[in-house]
Amino acid sequence: MDVTPDIQGDINTAVSNLGRQTIADVLPEPWKNWNGSRRWLAERGVTFAATYQNDIMAAISGGAKRGSTYYGRLLGTVEWDPEYATGWKGATFHFSFWQMHGVGISTHFVQSLSALSDLEGVATTRWSDVWLEQKFGDLLAVRAGKISADTEFFQSLFYGLGIGGAFGWAAILGANLPNGGIAFPFASPGVRVKITPHPQWTFLTAVFDGDPVGPGTGNPQIRNRYGTNFRLRDPAFAMAEAQWNYSTEWPGTLRLGAWKHFGRFPDQRFAADGRSLSDPASVGASLMHQGDVGFYGVFDQQIYQIDGKSTAGAFVFSRVAAAPSDRNLIDFLIDGGISFQGVVPGRPNDQFGFLGSFARVSRQARLADLDANRFNASYAPLRNYEAILQATYAYNVTDGFVLQPHVQYVLHPGAGTVDPTDPLGVRPLRDAFVAGLRMSFNY
Repeated sequence: MDVTPDIQGDINTAVSNLGRQTIADVLPEPWKNWNGSRRWLAERGVTFAATYQNDIMAAISGGAKRGSTYYGRLLGTVEWDPEYATGWKGATFHFSFWQMHGVGISTHFVQSLSALSDLEGVATTRWSDVWLEQKFGDLLAVRAGKISADTEFFQSLFYGLGIGGAFGWAAILGANLPNGGIAFPFASPGVRVKITPHPQWTFLTAVFDGDPVGPGTGNPQIRNRYGTNFRLRDPAFAMAEAQWNYSTEWPGTLRLGAWKHFGRFPDQRFAADGRSLSDPASVGASLMHQGDVGFYGVFDQQIYQIDGKSTAGAFVFSRVAAAPSDRNLIDFLIDGGISFQGVVPGRPNDQFGFLGSFARVSRQARLADLDANRFNASYAPLRNYEAILQATYAYNVTDGFVLQPHVQYVLHPGAGTVDPTDPLGVRPLRDAFVAGLRMSFNY
């Protein structure tokens, strides 16, 4: 019996070949099965798991400054199926929490728009997802509670290989939505409906409270440090996605989705009176837009197969997304890559791959930078885009334990924003080279 809950939804950034393997499988008692108590609980519907990941990373060149960091994150998950105790069928109660510690390299060294480690966040112990899901056969599943959108939407299993937030909740969402949106490290009250009318078709839709922190200034992760904000009165945020598994022998999936936020968003360039926000004669307050939307597509395809195995070979993947230019900092995103699994002789569970992402600053934001230089008689750099290139190898040491070295090259960190170490304020952040090692333990 598999006594490990399905924690992959919580760890959308985990190495995908960890799957449901755990290091407990190779440990002696009592660590393996707690002298039978873990299995005893599982037979009564209670399952639990823990995943610990840490990153040792060094900013070798570029960015705001050079240096090295250590960051660690523990995810604890408990699930309860009440059928054994109550006869209630098809239900699952889920609780998870994060414990995060260390210093993130993105904020303190590189100052990139996307986090270069998807583990990064303010050091704290944080309440994560807490929900109840009810399944009605194989057709319908309804989940309600405190939910993260990034566990199911705008995702692909193959992106689990990537190190960094650019390959998870991408900048077109994180940089545009209030306080970063409903994604790690935040969750928000909401309802998600999943419909699977056919094994090859899945439809997802969800509605959340649209601000996991609430209005205010300063770091939103500090303002909701323990994940205890339970907001219900903010404008809603909705997502919908259709998934088509069009090939099973050579796995291929196409996902099409959209999001809509029902709040108000300031214009990137203009004040309420139509003048540039940089114009001293303007009223100073931004022109406000009602609502924000975005559209995306995700494509995955196996392109090379070993010994007829759908899990071994080469896989390509890509995402494309767009949002309105007038109210968003990022209006276009494309990312993707190629990964290889089981191609190294004698290493069937190892993975390696090459990934890249490109996030474009919106036209209105770029024109706003031109306005600022014109009205202030300055020569500050103009923001344009941020791109990240990555190569990584996930070495499966044993069940549930993976070592993953990686290198990343960041073009235009912060999308070309000014280097804070430049006293004249005219030099953009330099392209950055980062190297690191991730360790992942799944128990």
